[in-house]
Amino acid sequence: MNHSVRESGPAQRTLDIELPLEEVESHLDQAARELQRRAVMPGFRKGKVPLERVRQDFAAQIEQEFLERAIPRVTAQALEAAALTPVIPPYVQNVRFRPGQPLQFEAIVDLAPTIEVRDWKGLPATRRVRTFDEAAIEKVVGELREDAAVFTDVARAAELGDIVLLDSQRLDANGRRLANTRAKNTRVLLGAPELLPDLQQGLLGAQEGQERTITVTYPADYRQAEVAGRTVRYVVRIRKIQQKKLRELDDDFARELFRLESLAALRDRVRQNLEAEDATRVRREVEGQLLEELVRRNPFELSERLVAYLLDQVVREQTGGREVPEDLRKQLDEHYRPGVERSIRREILLGALARQESLTVSPEEISADIDRMVAADPKQASRVRARYQSAERRRALGEGLLEKKAMDRMIEAAALRDEALAEPVGV
Repeated sequence: MNHSVRESGPAQRTLDIELPLEEVESHLDQAARELQRRAVMPGFRKGKVPLERVRQDFAAQIEQEFLERAIPRVTAQALEAAALTPVIPPYVQNVRFRPGQPLQFEAIVDLAPTIEVRDWKGLPATRRVRTFDEAAIEKVVGELREDAAVFTDVARAAELGDIVLLDSQRLDANGRRLANTRAKNTRVLLGAPELLPDLQQGLLGAQEGQERTITVTYPADYRQAEVAGRTVRYVVRIRKIQQKKLRELDDDFARELFRLESLAALRDRVRQNLEAEDATRVRREVEGQLLEELVRRNPFELSERLVAYLLDQVVREQTGGREVPEDLRKQLDEHYRPGVERSIRREILLGALARQESLTVSPEEISADIDRMVAADPKQASRVRARYQSAERRRALGEGLLEKKAMDRMIEAAALRDEALAEPVGV
């Protein structure tokens, strides 16, 4: 394999690659022999077609299989020989191949720009810090108590807070039951915030074994498009009325449900969890502020192919890989492009800062991070460990850890200002 490298754009190289004729012939022969083992032709058993006949009758298929296998392999060899590390898969173009001649093609390689990160120390950022008072703690403990509630059957009319277990069927304009609209064992919590008022009013006072007709008017923005904005009648049969029973908030509650020694320990755990979640929020906000300022202070040009490749991945993910009309695709590209470009710039700058500061990630650190993920979800331990058997995934994990180290370094050197939040947001 022969290759040469030339600059073809900002942080972009083009490899001119040639596979000599003798290697081409060797690869073609291998492809022909592999095809011979599975070839089926009239008059011959599978795998017994003469090799020359295979070469003659399946020439186009042999050449296609050769190109599909040889080009990625030869490109990888050329990248290694040229000491180039692409940030996205190389783009192959201008493939030139004829029998009896060498294989020639070009591979466009996009690289991370070589950047000196400037003015990264002392970046301004605000930490919006909040404290959690006893009311916030009690609110969460109350939610845990609600989650642990049990429901017991009662022989009385349904009241707010009860669960109504019912079967339902939709009615047409003449009051006839519509086929294929029957729903069984539906649980309805009376008083739930999301419950439609008409449905709640129709079920209040219902008793076990009773049959009722209920008219429900759905809002125009209702999540089920089939009934949104419509008025629908149902016949319902009440199976059971169940009363919610809350457990006492005592040490037994903490021990039996959370394996903690006391209710006081549960409250401490709730506070710790709230503070840990908030610390994650604060970190995320500070990172966003610092990265925005870092990008502003360090402008650089991006390869259009790099942006287009990653933008295509984002759009495909958002559309589930479905084909979309050209005008919609254009709108999606315009919508997601700024975020994609911002993400690329942040990643490149963090990588450059890590190199400037001689930051590294050892194999032991990668293994320790995998162990941390396993400890966080022991039930998924085998799946997590199997996932990171791949050298490529361990490398990607290491890159993420390296970016975090660069971010830590930037936060350490930042000019941070604390600001108290008046209300515990999200609690």
